[in-house]
Amino acid sequence: MLIQNAILDWIDGSPKSTEFDDIYFNTIDGVEEANYVFVEGNNIDARLSGSSPLVIAETGFGTGLNFLNTAHRIIQHKNIQTKLHFISAEKYPLTKRDLQRIYVKWPQFNVFTEQLLAQYPIHTTGFHRISFLDKNIQLTLLLGDATECLSKLIASVDAWYLDGFTPSRNSDMWTSELFEKIASLSTPHSTTLATFTSASKIRKSLQAVGFDIKKRSGFGLKREIIAGTFIEHKTPTLDTKPWFSLPKSARPTHVTIIGGGLSGCSTAYSLAQRGIKVTIIEKEKRLATAGSGNRQGALYAKLPVTPTKQGELHLTGFLHTTNLLKQTDPTQSFWSQCGVAQLATKENEKIRQQELIDNQHYPTSLVQQKSAAELSAISGTAVSSSGLFFPDAGWVSPVDFCHALANHPNINIVQHDIKLIEYTDQQWTLTNNRSERLHCSHLVICNAELASQFEQTKHLPLKAIRGQVSLTADNADLPKLDTVVCGEGYISPAQEGIFCFGATFDLKGKQRDVTQHDHDKNLTKLADALPEFHHALLKKKAQLSGRTAFRCSTPDYMPVVGPAPVFSDYIDTYARLRKDKNWRFEGATAQHYPNLYVNSGHGSKGLITCPISAELLASMICNEPLPLPKTLIDSINPARFIIKNLIKRAI
Repeated sequence: MLIQNAILDWIDGSPKSTEFDDIYFNTIDGVEEANYVFVEGNNIDARLSGSSPLVIAETGFGTGLNFLNTAHRIIQHKNIQTKLHFISAEKYPLTKRDLQRIYVKWPQFNVFTEQLLAQYPIHTTGFHRISFLDKNIQLTLLLGDATECLSKLIASVDAWYLDGFTPSRNSDMWTSELFEKIASLSTPHSTTLATFTSASKIRKSLQAVGFDIKKRSGFGLKREIIAGTFIEHKTPTLDTKPWFSLPKSARPTHVTIIGGGLSGCSTAYSLAQRGIKVTIIEKEKRLATAGSGNRQGALYAKLPVTPTKQGELHLTGFLHTTNLLKQTDPTQSFWSQCGVAQLATKENEKIRQQELIDNQHYPTSLVQQKSAAELSAISGTAVSSSGLFFPDAGWVSPVDFCHALANHPNINIVQHDIKLIEYTDQQWTLTNNRSERLHCSHLVICNAELASQFEQTKHLPLKAIRGQVSLTADNADLPKLDTVVCGEGYISPAQEGIFCFGATFDLKGKQRDVTQHDHDKNLTKLADALPEFHHALLKKKAQLSGRTAFRCSTPDYMPVVGPAPVFSDYIDTYARLRKDKNWRFEGATAQHYPNLYVNSGHGSKGLITCPISAELLASMICNEPLPLPKTLIDSINPARFIIKNLIKRAI
């Protein structure tokens, strides 16, 4: 959902918030003040020298000074191996242009500001993760109200930077409700906090939620500031949905993954970037031979008219994948950010698109309404109707993407067809079709609809949906195509002289061979969107080849990502849901299989959901702050179908 930018006044080249009539930083010695108040106030230098990752959370990102300053300390310590997770909430984010103007003042931070600006998210509410120094430093921006964002955060915070405009001018940032959220994410006798204020009301509110607060000498003209340590939880938190609780485990040294498609390769990459050794087990001789094997896929998020969890996941995933592609293939050798035109070829789609634009939930930097003439000029050939244009979208070769992700020194690929998994003697034993056995401590199942072939995951309602794409050679007789065009189907600009278009969507189809019937379907969809292109194809009697694959989907069309629940234990523990869906299961905890995870069910959206799901899983496995809000994590939890079926009395 669209979020309002900060509106600034510039005084002698320094920013001031018009909303709160307050400055963002001390214009004389802001970096020194940030060091004193937050870095020294939380004893960050000493904590950076340890081997454990450091998690810092902040209540106002602003210009990003505190993040930049803290990240810079790692370089100064020459301890690049220190893992820093910095989490920061911001209700009124600055524009990229304003940040660029500010960062000129801090050239010492260039190594970080350049990467931050390159990955800076469009201004939509939600969680946005940005990586630095090969993921040794990660920034998770929570765009929206701080209290609301922190209520959706799953993390264990080591140090808090309570930064926001002064309490007298921004009272919404300094509430008891916010402090309760801060306490819920803190660890007794370990978590610290620091802030520039010393107001009595703030001090007492922090003490009321369990912090031991001490006064410190202020910086510059300020007489006093405060810092503190979390001592105890004053208010116990009740988990209203204990069935979505996540198990915690120690960070592994090695993880095994079943499945070498986009799900498996992106999961392997996220783990490998954290220094973990990964083995990908693929049953075929090559990676990405099934649903991830198409020549090209459209990279964009079809946005809902009003915000939904699915829409939020798709948009967050789209932004994450785009940043990942920029990092793994900066020259765009196997992808293109050429834009996507989403045509309104039917009257109901025109109405939907107009409503989407009128609701103003999305920034114009993400999606723009265009006439047929405008889209024809953008795409390079005549289109049939008006529609939406996504300037930062494009196409990707999923096969090449998979190979790029798997081409990592920490990733090993082996060929086996795994038929059985068992947990014995504190490890997983995997048996292949030749009765050979492999062993591992941590296992992630990423093999699409085959994920439900195992006893531990057979309850997952995964389904295979057949699709066929059509391929034809480019030549001088065909109109040029400069952008991806989507209607009922899609077509991408030619890759290495080949156009790829389609795709069919067959819920009951089992045929693996390419059929002329499905070529005809794809041609009909093409005619509806690009009539001149379609006419040129027919005129030259173009030969069509193609490819079939099966998308793995779920009943709610959301992926299945997370720890594998023990079906029988869930049934026993939460049986009362059959009679009362609102029953409070105080203290109840259902079991998950030890160190077993699932990443499947991405359907036709794998390009935008697999990489963010991989980042989520890697964060779970390594016991790190999670990159998605709890509401989204719950909506893709593998246990959700058990709970839904208990409530419906279907099991």
